[in-house]
Amino acid sequence: MNIITLTTDDGFALPALHVPSATGTGQPLVLIQEIFGINAAMKEAAQAWAREGFEVLCPDLFARQQAGVDLDPAQPEQFQQGVALMQGMDPDRAVRDLDAARAWFVAQGRGEKVSALGYCLGGRLAVMMALRTPVSAAVSYYGVGLEELLPTERVTMAPCLLHIAELDAFVPAEARQTILSRAALQARMPAHVYAGCDHAFARPGGEHFNAAAAEQARVRTLAFLRD
Repeated sequence: MNIITLTTDDGFALPALHVPSATGTGQPLVLIQEIFGINAAMKEAAQAWAREGFEVLCPDLFARQQAGVDLDPAQPEQFQQGVALMQGMDPDRAVRDLDAARAWFVAQGRGEKVSALGYCLGGRLAVMMALRTPVSAAVSYYGVGLEELLPTERVTMAPCLLHIAELDAFVPAEARQTILSRAALQARMPAHVYAGCDHAFARPGGEHFNAAAAEQARVRTLAFLRD
């Protein structure tokens, strides 16, 4: 696990956490952070996916505001700092920065099939990547604001898997229904709702961690990305 520097389309030097696959040559995966920066939870997630056979690259999407952000969501002040950083981030610029990570894999000879996976804010950005970039597949864990993002008609986009928490305070029931109905319009956008689960159910050690649901989501994610 180390930090490398990506060069974005506008010449910005973007730090990114790089974790080689634990099983040799790994399947390329762009991992997309929550609003808390590349903190302990994101490093743990990167290592977990590397153990599954992925080569992981996790760009520091807050680096344009403040590099090296590492926040603890259990601390109210740090939680609010994460919200402020998210609000100060240009999502369109973030997608182009994430695409620099996809392009890095291609330039390194890893092939054209690069997947993306994100949590929370990253879950929204993963869907944006599926819609706008040449990523081969995307996985969204409890993405926020998808009801405003998903198209109202079938479009050409990468296959995209949605993991949705039934009790997600950031995704009310009406929004969830909109997400499900719009996902159903696409050719390959399976959406799973995890009963009794709240936002961030797959973050180990988090307030709403649900081991059974996290495992089910992991199995579904692996089957989807290996298809």
